[in-house]
Amino acid sequence: MGIVILNFRAKVSSRGEADQHLSKPGDAVLVNRGGPRWLVLSCPCGCGERFPVNLDPRSGPAWRIYNAEGGKMSVFPSVWRDTGCQSHYIIWRGRIYLFGSDNDAETDAGIALDDLLEPVSKRLSSAAWRSFVEVADDLGEIPWDVLEACRTLARKRVAEEGTGKLRSHFRLRSALGRTGKVDFTA
Repeated sequence: MGIVILNFRAKVSSRGEADQHLSKPGDAVLVNRGGPRWLVLSCPCGCGERFPVNLDPRSGPAWRIYNAEGGKMSVFPSVWRDTGCQSHYIIWRGRIYLFGSDNDAETDAGIALDDLLEPVSKRLSSAAWRSFVEVADDLGEIPWDVLEACRTLARKRVAEEGTGKLRSHFRLRSALGRTGKVDFTA
């Protein structure tokens, strides 16, 4: 997996103003007219294409943006270009994670998830599967952070991740031991 730093270059009021700020892979410009409308990117794969990501749900399917003007911007869901280079990547906390290479691996946004583990586990049950997106919405958190927290809980054997159509859905493991308490530091 390749990692490119997201380089936030400018905030502009029209799409036509964006291209002049884009020169290298990972450059980004926010088009904001009464709210975020577009995130215009210079493709992180290096193909040289510039393309807009819709942030305005009134204009059709839209991505969500977090920390729009900060240095640690996140976008959800992933961006999968169906034309041109056909790159697939996520933008998470100021980094762009490119998928599709032979060395795909787990992402690491370099954040401490300890404070997120308990609130996430409290929104899971052993009776039903929940999407990490639902949990993120409940908590008002970045979905990528919650996905990482859910997968950490699964590695700690507190939760389990579904397979097939339930991939990226989680539930608590039914047997947490005699006390029913979870040790998040284990």
